[in-house]
Amino acid sequence: MILLLSGASETARALVVDKVLDMHKDWRHLALEDLQEEGDWVEEEIGMEEIFGVMIACDCAKDVQKEGCHIIISCPSVFLIETVRSSFDDAIITVHMGANGDGEETFTHVLNPKVNSLNDTHGFLEKLIA
Repeated sequence: MILLLSGASETARALVVDKVLDMHKDWRHLALEDLQEEGDWVEEEIGMEEIFGVMIACDCAKDVQKEGCHIIISCPSVFLIETVRSSFDDAIITVHMGANGDGEETFTHVLNPKVNSLNDTHGFLEKLIA
């Protein structure tokens, strides 16, 4: 299974991911935030270098997946999601923590962080994983 978590802040995504990883030892995290050294991912600044970095990171995640692990990907920009999707043969479940209008992307699930706490979001992901 591949889950892609976007929206909210980097810290909020990291907290949710940490809770999932603590409960599931067969899950690994691909943090696309780590591909950019500083600043936010802005659509106008996403070029071939960033796209290529995402593709390489996804290839590494596929190798880990072949070892029997599931992958949770934290994504700092909705503009990277299509690159992630095209890198995997498997279907990717996308969960966005924010308003659905935060980009042109259509998400499998949208959770409002103003209504859903960290524990609510984690509980929702646990139901998806089960």
